[in-house]
Amino acid sequence: MINILTMDKAQIIALNPSDVTQELTREEVVHIATVLDAFWSYDYEAAKQGRSGLHALLKSGRHSNGFFISKVMLRYLNIRKIMADQMAMKLKKLGVKPDWVGGIPDGATGLGEDLAEALGAKVAKMEKVDGKIHFLSDIPPGETLLLCEDFCTRGTGFKETVMNIISKQPRTSFILHEPVIINRGGLHYLGIGGVGIFAILPIADHRIEDWEPTECPLCKMGSKAIKPKATDENWHLITTSQLM
Repeated sequence: MINILTMDKAQIIALNPSDVTQELTREEVVHIATVLDAFWSYDYEAAKQGRSGLHALLKSGRHSNGFFISKVMLRYLNIRKIMADQMAMKLKKLGVKPDWVGGIPDGATGLGEDLAEALGAKVAKMEKVDGKIHFLSDIPPGETLLLCEDFCTRGTGFKETVMNIISKQPRTSFILHEPVIINRGGLHYLGIGGVGIFAILPIADHRIEDWEPTECPLCKMGSKAIKPKATDENWHLITTSQLM
């Protein structure tokens, strides 16, 4: 069995998906994200030395001391396929077999395509225009739809997507699971009025703290909040803001 925890970036990038036959642990998933420069966490020791730097402003409006960015991690097609295969393993254990699978854009578009292939399902097309999700596929009555996402914090993007789909196709039959790579918000279920209660199904649970802006301890330390994935420059800024 391969030992992912000992692998460096070059080895992770060269990892063959067919060699990853076991379910990954939380430590292994976080290690992959870290060595691929897709995970940032606030450096409290640097803050004590006067380098308060920047911290993350989440989609929900809350502030956080850690952030995963999927486009950095999933630009490697082998890693994307590995993560899709991990999701498929968990879904198959539960006997879940959707007719359609869609990855919530932009972060999970390709991931959804790989997951659809792994489950033998059709690909549900979506796109994000001016920050809003547009559902492009027509799901026939009686056929089921599974939505996957890269990471989950408070389910904001997932709820928006489901409600958008319902507004266009009110009879859509959803699979009540939300497979994600990392569940960072500590939620186990996500209730959406008129639709149902979705069980969050992560490859890994990795809790990251977040706060309302008025309660954010990092702001009180002099750190400023920015949206980490709004631009490539923002990601560079937040990951280097506390360096010497």
